[in-house]
Amino acid sequence: MSNITLSTVIANAITETVSLSGKADRKLGSTIDLLVSEGMRSTDFISPKSEASTASPEQFEAINTAIVAGFTNAAQQLLAKPTKSLEDSDKAEKRYWQQQIGAKRNDFKRGLEKREGADESRTPRQPKSPVEKLRAALETVEKVVQGHDAWDFDAADFQTALRSLNRLVK
Repeated sequence: MSNITLSTVIANAITETVSLSGKADRKLGSTIDLLVSEGMRSTDFISPKSEASTASPEQFEAINTAIVAGFTNAAQQLLAKPTKSLEDSDKAEKRYWQQQIGAKRNDFKRGLEKREGADESRTPRQPKSPVEKLRAALETVEKVVQGHDAWDFDAADFQTALRSLNRLVK
């Protein structure tokens, strides 16, 4: 356990950071509300080069432009420069900011997906029955046995017994 206590300056910095993060989350939520009210869909934030996109090239470019406008002036200037004219360190920095455009666009896309109900990763799944769990476990055991050569027992006999067990379950 550490005896170090937080200075007031550090504690205030932590508090301010958390507060700003909360404000950003609330602003994202209100922006998603606005996007929904304007009829935008999550697929509008996918590149028009993809089949899943509903965005026109102009709309997609406008979204990217709006995102870049939120970056610092230095980042905006770097993104505007031709990559070939940059030093290697600046190229890496430009690449970082280009990736941030996609990351921010995906934040809006995911927010819209949740509103559309398209994000099914959080929907409750049907629990597996005990028989389904047992079949899955037997299949896993079979794969483990097949994936290893140097067993201290006769793997062929084991596989035969395992298949017999599998037949009993089915």
